[in-house]
Amino acid sequence: MALLYQRRYNKLHKSIYGLSYDTAVLNIARLSVDLYASFNYKFNIYVNKQLYAKFPLFYKDWDDIPVSMTLLITNICLLVAYLSIWKQLMLYRATSHTHQGVSMICIVTLTVFLGLVGTATFYFYHVDPHHFTYLDHLNIMWVMGNMVGMVTLCPQICINWMGKCCSGISSRYILTLIIADCVRWIGYTITAMKESVEYWNWPFNSIPIVTTSAELLCLVVILYQAQFVYRGHKPTLPRISEKSTALV
Repeated sequence: MALLYQRRYNKLHKSIYGLSYDTAVLNIARLSVDLYASFNYKFNIYVNKQLYAKFPLFYKDWDDIPVSMTLLITNICLLVAYLSIWKQLMLYRATSHTHQGVSMICIVTLTVFLGLVGTATFYFYHVDPHHFTYLDHLNIMWVMGNMVGMVTLCPQICINWMGKCCSGISSRYILTLIIADCVRWIGYTITAMKESVEYWNWPFNSIPIVTTSAELLCLVVILYQAQFVYRGHKPTLPRISEKSTALV
């Protein structure tokens, strides 16, 4: 729902001024990795057999593998929504300012991510080929994907700082995400206190509390920027279309 607010905001204003391209790219990458791991955990028969062999006390049957179908469908919808946001970023590119675009830092981050995944997979396969499995490869992907998830909103904070305003961000988008993260955090706390779910039954595709906490912290920073630091500030950076006109 949060992304629908932002998508509607962009469409109404026919502008993406102030939105971070890097945040969209990192979210698309994170969700793609999550879906890749989730589908393999749930539907890859070889991964299932490796789970049975590695943890025979916990997973004895196909239905024992804890992958939440609700979260899986939600992440598919989120990926589609972020792709639609990316389409708007391309469609209204002329309304972006000079600091917007996919940065070299983002490209390097994703390159390092792929490099670490490839290096770890290659290393473990050759060091211990008899014990390294496709399941281990998925676990590495899962960890790296959640590490990316912890910093997805950092580029948006930087864009706000460079432009000295929070123009372009839907307040409903930010507030909805904050509420969702708070509800998730409360759910983690209650579940941990009641000990109602054993650790091996936690859904593999659930968002770790550390990732949720990092995202919530970034959202609070963005809200603080919007309501206090840059409150009432108007856009000052030239749009790409204005810059092109000036050159002509």
